[in-house]
Amino acid sequence: MVKKLKIGFDAKRLFHNRTGLGNYSRTLVRNLQRLYPEHEYHLFTPKISQDSEVLYFLDKEKFIIHTCNGNFGSFWRSRGVTKEINAVGMDIYHGLSHEIPLNSHSLDAKTVVTMHDLIFEYYPEQFGLLDRYIYKRKYRYAAKNADQIVAISESTKKDLNVLYKVNPSKVSVVYQSCHPAFYNTSKSPQSCEKYLLYVGSLIERKSFLLIVEAMANISKDKRVKVKVVGRGGLYANRIKSRISELSLGKYFEFLDHVDNEALLYIYDNAIAMVYPSIYEGFGIPLIESLYRDTPVITTTASSLPEAAGPGAIYIEPNDKIELTNAIMDIVSNHTLRNELTQKGKAYVSERYTDEITAKGMMEVYMKMVE
Repeated sequence: MVKKLKIGFDAKRLFHNRTGLGNYSRTLVRNLQRLYPEHEYHLFTPKISQDSEVLYFLDKEKFIIHTCNGNFGSFWRSRGVTKEINAVGMDIYHGLSHEIPLNSHSLDAKTVVTMHDLIFEYYPEQFGLLDRYIYKRKYRYAAKNADQIVAISESTKKDLNVLYKVNPSKVSVVYQSCHPAFYNTSKSPQSCEKYLLYVGSLIERKSFLLIVEAMANISKDKRVKVKVVGRGGLYANRIKSRISELSLGKYFEFLDHVDNEALLYIYDNAIAMVYPSIYEGFGIPLIESLYRDTPVITTTASSLPEAAGPGAIYIEPNDKIELTNAIMDIVSNHTLRNELTQKGKAYVSERYTDEITAKGMMEVYMKMVE
């Protein structure tokens, strides 16, 4: 008979983050509860937000929510929560985003932490001084003190060994799955407009400027529009300034935020996703794109080949000429696009499903309590 577990989650980002780490938290916890309802699921968060993204988690039949009763949410999350975890009698406490309580030695529960990436260690100049200090303290503590680490890619597992000297036997790789909307097999209406697509934050390590420089390299009669779904700050301003300098304004369309229905339409009508990042913990936009039968251009860096497999054309990071050639190839070669689409869809469908990722995580939990 399978032991009924009490599993607790650090749910701050589940309730309050609407992008990467929040999406990971919601997708994983929803799938675990849906596919393994025999266990008891507890969500620990300083406070609750309420919108359509989190309605599922407000169901008292499915989840037990624990919140902070004071104004010191950060302290409660990093230290005070341990008393409540012990009082409830958790078997497992899972830090979903790089951290566990800083007094985890006082927990009766086994602890597991998901490590997504170590970007700030490789590119410290892209983070503020205070952020680097906080990240280093929390990440290193979690890597050292958690009973088990879940890495979202083999690349992240390797980084943990290289940078933090974590024994590989302590790390289990459990990949991510994407939002269930992307699995929908029905296709959006076809648009007459054809374009390339970029989905993601507009930050330096994602190298969007390389797309701008590559587009300038392509003759006017062969250029196509690039639709951009994502936000950014100073780097986004640099991008727009460079587009203006090169008189490429009509070839770039920036969409600040779109809902999933609109995003599906944009994916379904794109020629290809262009994603020249130099470092990713995983690369969810690539999975989304391949599920929507849209091939990918990306780099050989970090986890990106793991994410896209045979569904992509790969370039070396920061190589403008390779990106230029890849764009021209994928725009002009219908046979190539079809081949990448078929191989990519088969690849992600065999690896990145709700069932596979939830099963992998549950196996980690079960091994911890054996």
